[in-house]
Amino acid sequence: MKTFNKDKFKVLVTGFGPYGNTAINPSLAVVKKLQTMPILTKENTLPIEIVSRQVSSEFNKCIKETCAYIDEFHPDAVIMLGEYPGRSMITIERVAINYNDSTRYGVKDEAGYAPQGTKVVGDGPAAYFSTLPLRRIVTELRACGIPADISDSAGTLMCNHLMYGALHHVHSTTKARVGKQGVVIPVGWIHLPALPAMAAKEENLGMPSMTAELSTQAVLTAIQSITKDLQSGNTDVDIPVKSRLLV
Repeated sequence: MKTFNKDKFKVLVTGFGPYGNTAINPSLAVVKKLQTMPILTKENTLPIEIVSRQVSSEFNKCIKETCAYIDEFHPDAVIMLGEYPGRSMITIERVAINYNDSTRYGVKDEAGYAPQGTKVVGDGPAAYFSTLPLRRIVTELRACGIPADISDSAGTLMCNHLMYGALHHVHSTTKARVGKQGVVIPVGWIHLPALPAMAAKEENLGMPSMTAELSTQAVLTAIQSITKDLQSGNTDVDIPVKSRLLV
């Protein structure tokens, strides 16, 4: 595998605004915090440029907007963020499926659209696997004291929809590939727990939550993990990552 040999690492991070039953979306809170730190520097690592953008909370817009950002900024990695209410930890999604079903959750997007039983891409494959180093990210998050796990289900709402659409885009265009071997850039999804402000609502009492500050630190740690992985030749760590109590 070709190793990463640039003098700067650029990552695109996207998040949603209000959506469904979430009036305050943790992914947007993280995107806003990242916009205050466009360049990260750390001893013995590459400078990291973070391009963070909000995308529309609409099925018919979010893929087009994200793919346009990928084509505009030519990032070395793409991390998309969303909320998964009920999960108590940071979860890194393994796979996105070519299927939309919003009605089963009773949720419409911000345009009032709720797809049921439709494909994300009409002629696309059944699924795409994340190209992020899942085990490395989760291992390093846990080492930092941030609860995290690998998830095998991104649901069938807009998070899965956008993850699939972005992966389809990078698999379909040479602009999003690295080196002569055409290696697809790291692209994947990170689900965040609800914010405490949402968990404190009477109808949500008992819901797990995480502060925007800790979620932001988790994303920054994930970015560092991806950078390490690229510099080591796109080889995820080969160690077991145990899972427990993931919903």
